[in-house]
Amino acid sequence: MRRIATAVITGSLLLVTSAAAMADDHWSVAGSAGTTGLGANVSWRFHDHFALTAGYSGYNYDDLEHTNGDVTYKGEVDMDIYSLKLDIYPWVNSGFFISAGAVKPDVQLKAVGRYTGDGALEDFGISGDAGNARLNGRAKLSDNVEPYLGIGWRNSSKQGLGFYAEAGAFWIDPSVSLTPRGDIFDSSVTGPAARAAVDQEVRNQEDDLRSDLNKYNVYPVAVIGIEYTF
Repeated sequence: MRRIATAVITGSLLLVTSAAAMADDHWSVAGSAGTTGLGANVSWRFHDHFALTAGYSGYNYDDLEHTNGDVTYKGEVDMDIYSLKLDIYPWVNSGFFISAGAVKPDVQLKAVGRYTGDGALEDFGISGDAGNARLNGRAKLSDNVEPYLGIGWRNSSKQGLGFYAEAGAFWIDPSVSLTPRGDIFDSSVTGPAARAAVDQEVRNQEDDLRSDLNKYNVYPVAVIGIEYTF
């Protein structure tokens, strides 16, 4: 899928230089809300059938809670998404467009996981009170610039206030890292044995969480808003 999306994007962007001088241009700005948070973008309709759009969206959610097996995680999500896309308008007098471009998703998750099983750390052969034992977790949806494909509606061919909407998806490649923390893990006396005892469980938790984040290999984009064309 990534190769197909990249090929479509590359071919589409090659049309920009040859088409830019073929029609009067229009500029429009839009504000939106949706699965990527609150955002804004600027679009240059340089041709009857083409526009170049740059945008930003993001949000912070600090009430994240997720349970995997006997571990419950609580934390936050911090999302910043930057995009540059070529919008293709098949019909000159219609606001419908097909979009292809690149997205830089800076999406980070930070959470603390605590074991909620009946036996606490005794399940792993560790004696003593679990106390403040925990898993400090960090995750990212992607470290790269990712291809994006979508469709939408924007009245950028004529001046005035209009409706803006877009739906699409971009590729993700999540990474997850969990680190045991707490007195029993940080101690120079009990730490090495305690960390070794839970190492396999930590790796299993990382694999499960990564699979949850990467269930469909893509992040869905669905936004609505208003735009004004100059």
